[in-house]
Amino acid sequence: MGGAPEPGGIPGRNRDMRHLTLTALLALPAPALAQTTAPAPAVAPATARPAPETSAGLGDALTRLFAAPALQAGWFAPNFLAQVPLTAIEAQFTQIRAAYGAFVRLDTSGTQPVAVYERGALRVTAARLDDQGRLTTFGAAPAPVRAAPDLTQAQLAEAATLLTRLFSGERFDPALFDPAFLAAVPAEQLDAIHAGLTASLGAFVRAEPQGQAWVLVYERGTVPVLAFSVNAQGLVTGLRIGGAVPQLGTLEEARAAFAALPGQVSVLVREVGQGTPLLDLNAGRLLAVGSTFKLAILGEVQAQVRAGRLGWDSGVQLTDALRSLPSGTLQDAPAGAYPVSDLAARMIRDSDNTATDLLLNAVGREGVEARLGQRAIPSTRELFALKNPANAELLRAYRAAGLDAAARRAVLAQAATAPLPARGWAVPTALDVEWYVNTDRLCRLMADVAGLDATQLEPGVATPGDFARVSYKGGSEPGVLNLTTQVTTKAGRTFCVSATWNRPEALDETRFLGLYAATLRLLR
Repeated sequence: MGGAPEPGGIPGRNRDMRHLTLTALLALPAPALAQTTAPAPAVAPATARPAPETSAGLGDALTRLFAAPALQAGWFAPNFLAQVPLTAIEAQFTQIRAAYGAFVRLDTSGTQPVAVYERGALRVTAARLDDQGRLTTFGAAPAPVRAAPDLTQAQLAEAATLLTRLFSGERFDPALFDPAFLAAVPAEQLDAIHAGLTASLGAFVRAEPQGQAWVLVYERGTVPVLAFSVNAQGLVTGLRIGGAVPQLGTLEEARAAFAALPGQVSVLVREVGQGTPLLDLNAGRLLAVGSTFKLAILGEVQAQVRAGRLGWDSGVQLTDALRSLPSGTLQDAPAGAYPVSDLAARMIRDSDNTATDLLLNAVGREGVEARLGQRAIPSTRELFALKNPANAELLRAYRAAGLDAAARRAVLAQAATAPLPARGWAVPTALDVEWYVNTDRLCRLMADVAGLDATQLEPGVATPGDFARVSYKGGSEPGVLNLTTQVTTKAGRTFCVSATWNRPEALDETRFLGLYAATLRLLR
């Protein structure tokens, strides 16, 4: 529940909004373990008290998993394989090997394991062993991949020429791809991606180097190349592209493009410290924002630290009663005390719902509700319980309570101990069970905490090199999408961009993310 898309985390979809917003992938191929979990993501290694599974035993198990030419059923717990068949896991690893080449080593980024391949890397987002050393949970996502930093301008230009040849014409030429690539990504899938790009951005123009990577230039926008590799014969062995960024000339064009989206949309672009917004599209409208509401919790934590009621190194006790559902990993971590600073980082960077509820419980709801301008807000656990089909009577009572804060609190007290849905459930669209905040308030909430490290750990859809500083939080669930970013330009000006989209039907997340990224580019 939440950042791109993963935009914070997303209730019940076992993915983090960070991954959506960071990549918004049209994957060629999708090195595909973006989340293989059974029953759900686990292990939270980034704590002051790492779980036993983050020891050498887990490292050995992960190295064996990534290095093996073929997987063995005995490496996985039976309950894992009951939900994710070995054939499906093997198929994903086949795609990974086709895209990234041979496994090289297991590294770490912070406290998370990173599998380094010849042409790319995967960050392990969840991994846990049972007492027999078998994986009970596993998840991984592509780590940032850039062209090798020692590529010469001539090499970059040569690759751009090949990319131009690849994307020119009405369809991809299969003769340009290594057979192993086409085995992982059929030509029909490639053609569909090609057609989708031209339909949304017009005719392809050229590929050109951009730093140590490349960008695909179309008539009406651009597409970043996140990874590109060829073999000794000059055939494509790996290709990964990001979300389309439409060409916008002015903020007024951005406003019109957002206004054309179906459903309810709110967008605000404002220079911090200035009164008149640069772009205001329904900025005062209350809309569901998913995990972006966590900015209010972070603001209250900061206020209580400044008042001396709490410390960044204070321990907050994780108990079973406060375990929520993913996004995040803390729900599967061992009980014990976790530092406030660690929980804050998890809440914003990972959109960890259990970390969120621990902090909400620690600071109390009164201050958080005041910051949100709401009364009787649910915790993430309570929201999941209300949406659990097994608790239909509670949901009816919540809806019947309307704006009666006392009645809603009574229902939430019951939801706090009501059963949670099973891992991997499909979240129903219920826009009335949410946190409602307008984009004007979200920008004020972000301004209050933008100086904290927690908000600067993930840039969302912003390109960090475009700005001197980026602070970000996003949120998403079915029918709900919000992105809120504060950027400081290299010239020293600071802007906030907050955009929310609500709609009962499925959202075109790639389109929204592209518009948002294009709007940020106008502020560089």
